[in-house]
Amino acid sequence: GILISASRRMSADPDPHWDIKLATFGVAFLGCFLVSLLTRLASDAAGVDVPLHIRGLAVSGLHAIVVVSTATLTFLRGDGDIGVGGEEPLLGSLGLCVSVAYFVWDVRNMLRTGYQPLLPLLMHHVISGASMSWIACCVPRAVWYTCILQMSEATVPVNNLVTLWEWRGAHDRPSYTLLRWLLLAAWLPMRLLLIAYFHVPVYREWSGMSLPMHVLALNGPLLLTFNSAALAKVVLDGFPWLARKGGKGE
Repeated sequence: GILISASRRMSADPDPHWDIKLATFGVAFLGCFLVSLLTRLASDAAGVDVPLHIRGLAVSGLHAIVVVSTATLTFLRGDGDIGVGGEEPLLGSLGLCVSVAYFVWDVRNMLRTGYQPLLPLLMHHVISGASMSWIACCVPRAVWYTCILQMSEATVPVNNLVTLWEWRGAHDRPSYTLLRWLLLAAWLPMRLLLIAYFHVPVYREWSGMSLPMHVLALNGPLLLTFNSAALAKVVLDGFPWLARKGGKGE
């Protein structure tokens, strides 16, 4: 009863940080275009034709570094009681705003590049973006829980390096083999075990959660299913990875 009434009361009150959150979204959205532009200018200066989807790796990598940092700091600061009878974890909320801005930018980027398979990632961006927007604006108690899921973005920089090596045609280099093993080593704890752990505090607090919290908690099973499928179809593609004899030097 106390948790439900507190959650509803906080959701009903005007958001005192709406201006900061809106500004964060705007700066992050423009920042995505700026990083992409700088990457294009650098590639042009080097005389290298870099396609849009490869330039986007710099944007997604920077997004991952920012939001994993904000999510981890928020997670370490407390537990699920943050936001109930206390202050909203503003840093975590701003990290969510950054992710929403990136998702909006990346949907545009995927449509422009004809990304395939489009539907799974498009659904991920739309569902996650809508959920994070709702949490940042209306359900501050859910911020801490969402930060657990957001920390799974730690695999993105490694995955981006794998994609970059593949674009460069460096499949036969020892560094590519190492990157594939590193991606698998990162994927298992960050994309599967961490999201599985998300259900532990959710289950512990389930009886005291409001209906919006119950709805938002459904993102956990969805992401676990999505990441399990990605493990089979993307991460484990070509497994086991062995350095090829006679490969190019590093």
